[in-house]
Amino acid sequence: MLSVETIITIVAAVITLMLLIYVVDWRYFRDWIVVFLFKSVIDFAWGSPVVNLKLLDYPVRLLPHYYNTSILFELWVFPTACVLYNQVTRKRGLWPIIYYAGIFSAVITAIEYPLEVYTDLIEYLNWSWFTSFYTMLTTFLCSRAFIAFFRWGCNYFEGK
Repeated sequence: MLSVETIITIVAAVITLMLLIYVVDWRYFRDWIVVFLFKSVIDFAWGSPVVNLKLLDYPVRLLPHYYNTSILFELWVFPTACVLYNQVTRKRGLWPIIYYAGIFSAVITAIEYPLEVYTDLIEYLNWSWFTSFYTMLTTFLCSRAFIAFFRWGCNYFEGK
C-alpha cells in the first residue's frame, strides 16, 4: 500500500506536469526554459546548505541516498511555479510583480505548512512558515529580475 507521502509526491508531480502542458504559454519557450533552469539552479544550490545547516529536513524524499533535499520540489514543482509566476507578470508593472510574488509565495506556504505538520515530506528544524514565505517571495522576485535582464541582453546584443 502506498504511503500518504508517496501519494502526495505522485499527485504533485502529475499536477506540475499538467500545468506545464496545459497552462504554460509555450510561445515564450525561450524565456520559460531560462526561468525554469535559473530557478532550478538557485533552488538546488540553496537547498543543500539549508539542509546541511539543519534548518530543514526532508525525511521522505526521492533518491534519499543521493540527495538530502526535496528534488521534486526544488527541480520540478517550484521552477514550474516560477514559470507560471513569470508568465502572469510578463507584461505587468512593478506593483503587480510584487503582489503576485506575494500571492504565489502565500499559496505555496499554505500548502507547505500542513505538509510539515501532518506528513514526513518536510520538517522545520530552525525554520518557520514565515521563513518559507519570504525566501520564496525573494526567489520569485529574483527570477523576475533575471528574466528581465535576460530579455534586455537578448534584445541589446541581437543586433551587434
